[in-house]
Amino acid sequence: MISLKYFFTKVKDIKCRDLLAVFPMGIALIVSPLYRKKYKNTWLICEERKEARDNGYWFYRKMCENHPEQECIYAIDHSSVDYEKIKGFGKTVQYGSLKHWIIYFTCAYNISSQKGGKPNAVLCAFIELNDLYNAHNIFLQHGVIINNLKWLYADCSRIEMFITSAVPEKEFIERGFGYPKGTIRLTGLPRFDNLHRYITDSKRIVVMPTWRYWFNLKSKQQEGLDVEFKNSEYMRRWGEFLECEQLNNLVEEYDLEVVFYIHRNLQSHLSEIKELIKTKALIASWEDYDIQELLLTSAMMITDYSSVFFDMVYMKKPVIFYQFDIKKFRRGQYEQGYFDYSNNPFGKSYSELEEVMIELKNIIENRYQCSEEFLREHKRYFPHYDVFNSERVYKEIKNIRN
Repeated sequence: MISLKYFFTKVKDIKCRDLLAVFPMGIALIVSPLYRKKYKNTWLICEERKEARDNGYWFYRKMCENHPEQECIYAIDHSSVDYEKIKGFGKTVQYGSLKHWIIYFTCAYNISSQKGGKPNAVLCAFIELNDLYNAHNIFLQHGVIINNLKWLYADCSRIEMFITSAVPEKEFIERGFGYPKGTIRLTGLPRFDNLHRYITDSKRIVVMPTWRYWFNLKSKQQEGLDVEFKNSEYMRRWGEFLECEQLNNLVEEYDLEVVFYIHRNLQSHLSEIKELIKTKALIASWEDYDIQELLLTSAMMITDYSSVFFDMVYMKKPVIFYQFDIKKFRRGQYEQGYFDYSNNPFGKSYSELEEVMIELKNIIENRYQCSEEFLREHKRYFPHYDVFNSERVYKEIKNIRN
């Protein structure tokens, strides 16, 4: 059963959409027995409501191309810009619709890159954690886990298979997250299949800071964390980064294109960023720019704590960590895991802007080359460095009940 403390904490984040979802859920519960035979072998796949660009998309695409005999249905909001690129592959269902609920209750597996990748994250979490419904959830993941994510512990989740891609990551989750033996599988992320398509532009640098819980979730707000985005330290420090003279000088000297792509959970603040910050960098929206295309084409990345840096590491591209609020981040977002930003072979961590600019210039002048230590650790982290990650996930799912 779900703990009362965890439940009442999450209640603060309930939205009107969550309450309205009770009605299609209730109807689906009544009529789903009529559809059990139709969908009993179906794999239901998704990501976020409006997205088809992460592990769910790549897994679904590979399934449609390589295993059309396996019925798969992709859940997505049909008004999304991503719907056009996925509708031609196979079957889709409107995200959160009555039909989505029916398939969720009757399918063989619910497969998602998001823990909450279901008709409604709040309601599904409630019925699953209270053992009111036994969903067969395959967690494809949104990235490489590096922090101590308590919301992914076994007592906060109902996950039948948990996909990982790095050896230290798998060991860390097996050691501390509380899942039964065999739940955690090392296959590689489906989206990694496409990262071998080398189209790097030596002039492009991508800047991808992650979000902060306390800007979006009431349950995460606490004293000492500035909740108003416009006047926050986060906005001020990244604004200084984008406007700083050293960056503009580097753009001019090396003819760079700097792309600032803020986390999707903060994309609603793009208008504020464009209004308040004067910069030569491109402020990119998720509707206009596919994140993987930016990673593929960029020569390097600057981030704060986003685990998407591992996509760059996977492609053997350098990274810089700009971490001006590490204590605040650890207190309000993620606890320390196995990965140490300040002592690792993949990228150096700095809290001061001037230090970031010095390191950026060094990397550019070194033509974005990675160190020998970087390459040695790359082999240790990623035993599966190929284009068969989706295929391994497929085989693992097929073998679950064998």
